[in-house]
Amino acid sequence: MSNVHSQVSCGPSAVPGQPSPVLDIALRQAASLSLNDSEDYLRRFPTEVRLMIFEELLIVFPKIIFRGASTFGPLQKTEFDKEIEVPWQILSTCKKYYEEAVPILYGKNKLAFCTGVKGTPGMFWRFPVRPKFMPFLTELGVYFRADDPKTEASKRVGHFLLALNRHATNIEHLTVTAASDRYYEAACPWDIIFGEHPVAKALVHLVESKSVKHLTIRLQDGACFFPSFACFLNQTFHQHNDDPERTLTFTLSCTCPPGCPHHPADNCFQCGWPTEAKTMKPIEEAVEHPACVESCMGRMMDMQDDLFHLGILPPKDDDDEENEEDEDDEYLVNSGPYRIPLKALDLYDELKPAFHSGM
Repeated sequence: MSNVHSQVSCGPSAVPGQPSPVLDIALRQAASLSLNDSEDYLRRFPTEVRLMIFEELLIVFPKIIFRGASTFGPLQKTEFDKEIEVPWQILSTCKKYYEEAVPILYGKNKLAFCTGVKGTPGMFWRFPVRPKFMPFLTELGVYFRADDPKTEASKRVGHFLLALNRHATNIEHLTVTAASDRYYEAACPWDIIFGEHPVAKALVHLVESKSVKHLTIRLQDGACFFPSFACFLNQTFHQHNDDPERTLTFTLSCTCPPGCPHHPADNCFQCGWPTEAKTMKPIEEAVEHPACVESCMGRMMDMQDDLFHLGILPPKDDDDEENEEDEDDEYLVNSGPYRIPLKALDLYDELKPAFHSGM
């Protein structure tokens, strides 16, 4: 077989959006080979040509390779319509092709992973990207449900972000999207992200370590941060940032949830966008100040009231149960033939001197 690279080395360069001349000749020569022959003719091509073939097969950029978005929740059709199929089978043919194609798949595509239905871990039951492949990542999106910080999904998403902070050394763009379901399933009203949330802690580490060049934090459908937390992230970013090209951006997005069926409106009740022009609506909009993605005190109090009524707040631990038992003892029957004596109070710790030798 003639050297394909030598035939086109002086030819015209590829036009954007069209196959390159090298790839065109390689594919035509590969098609002319006998399909009944068991010999691996792809190995005959120079490495540069094989890489071009892998790029043609595996790269779908600027489209986003979503995984788990169909069960995550509402997303704008301009952002996600259906999952894109990628012919990854070439990775399982042999180790040589695997090592050549994996950096292309992870490094030249934008990937996005989502939690599951009603806030289940979804794609995060295990790491959607193994740590050994994280150095190849350049653009990534993480979508999770703003929920109780003690849920399994919250813990696993936070753990994945910490792993990215450690292993994803070449990541350029990272978008972390927190979405509320208050206008849809309303599975949990806890859509304000506190500072103790696992994802919030991971974001602090990402900002401090400077491992991501362009970090975007997106709040969707009314999700927001605890008051002053976004400002704290922004302040921490500027304190640790010594690269003028690094950016931290806060954005808002809205899927225009359905309003009251008895009182139809021309505009979305949340973002004000015309309902008849959803296809022209931008996916997200940057805010002027981090405080725009923080909750007000009135909404904080409303959410806490809902959590108290649902029994989510305050959390019960062993000490609370012991206190409840002590309170029950105070109301034991103390009169009549069924009188039960109250327990004697143990005041030793209270009466012990501040400084005691212990002898």
